[in-house]
Amino acid sequence: TLTLCCLFLFRRNLNRLFCSKFKFIFFLSLSFVVNKHKPWIETSYHGVITENMDTVMLDPPLVALDKDAPVPYAGEICAFKIHGQEAPFEAEVLNRTSGEGVLRARGPIDCEQQKEYTFIIQAYDCGASPSGANWKKSHKAVVHIQVDDVNEFSPVFREPLYRATVTEGKIYDSILQVEAWDQDCSPQYSQICNYEIVTQDTPFAIDRNGNIRNTERLSYDKQQHYKIMVTAYDCGQKRATESVPVHIDVKPVCKPGWQGWNKRVDYEPGTGSRQLFPKMHLETCDGPLSSVRAMVELQTSHIGKGCDRETYSEKSLQKLCGAASGSTDLLPAPSASTNWTASLLTDSGRDSDLIFRFDGRQAANIPEWVVPQNLTDQFTIATWMKHGPSPGLRAEKETLLCNSDKT
Repeated sequence: TLTLCCLFLFRRNLNRLFCSKFKFIFFLSLSFVVNKHKPWIETSYHGVITENMDTVMLDPPLVALDKDAPVPYAGEICAFKIHGQEAPFEAEVLNRTSGEGVLRARGPIDCEQQKEYTFIIQAYDCGASPSGANWKKSHKAVVHIQVDDVNEFSPVFREPLYRATVTEGKIYDSILQVEAWDQDCSPQYSQICNYEIVTQDTPFAIDRNGNIRNTERLSYDKQQHYKIMVTAYDCGQKRATESVPVHIDVKPVCKPGWQGWNKRVDYEPGTGSRQLFPKMHLETCDGPLSSVRAMVELQTSHIGKGCDRETYSEKSLQKLCGAASGSTDLLPAPSASTNWTASLLTDSGRDSDLIFRFDGRQAANIPEWVVPQNLTDQFTIATWMKHGPSPGLRAEKETLLCNSDKT
């Protein structure tokens, strides 16, 4: 109606300038009330944010378009709004004319608490006037955000101490397995990629799964216990703050039989009864056992004839061994008249018979008057001897009968 009125006045030769001003005012007023189109954004966005950072990298970038552009307000973008109070993000318009925006975190983002976020976002234009009246909003777009992990945590072992027992002489594929874990949320930083034995010069090795094996055969006599320290690395090469101790005990090879007894027992006559094997036990090595039969045999280390030394007297022994009658005793029991055997080591026998011990450090000098003077070219010296063990590693020279000068 206003336009027709203007044309009507113009035909009546009214002032052209007046009509021009009127038309200008009319179209300017029309711009305040026209907002025909809604803003447009993408239907979905994928974002990535590194934990403890605030800016989200969106693909595609956050941009809203409006077909009312370049009309002021109606063609401009004034806001991005996020639907969902649980989403810790907010959107900000960087340029109202171009519609560019940015997505930021409202606070610290922790991957260990939540790895992903999904929410709805919409764009709003500035309406038809400076007051924001008659604004329009875009369709709803889905935003999916993934949180990138930061290698914050070090590996931690599940046990404070590991123990194992091995049998000597065996090579094990795996003696035991240690295990560490990591609090980080991503596979790169939460997985354990390597284990390492910190202790130097040990006969053990460890693989990437934490299995410990021995690299050589262990000996119980050489070393009965090993203590090694083990550390772990995550896949970001972050090392465990504390290494874990591993104790490995070596046990001897099980041999079935009687254990806990000594072959030699010292006993002093007259001291009463004594238990021979108070700690003796039968080792079966976990094998089946149907019956047990034990036989004990005692032998003496006496320099005489073993346990039978009490059976025969010296005279009886001479008779048993074929000694001739009328023989002369060159080593009689020590007395006032036979003192050349007084310095010899002795061992008691039956009926006060003495048995002399010669160890190479003493001798008996037999007087000449003891030796019979009527010896012919042939005579016999008879001895009853028991040979003892050599005291050294190599057998020393032993002389039974010799003829020598002074030097």
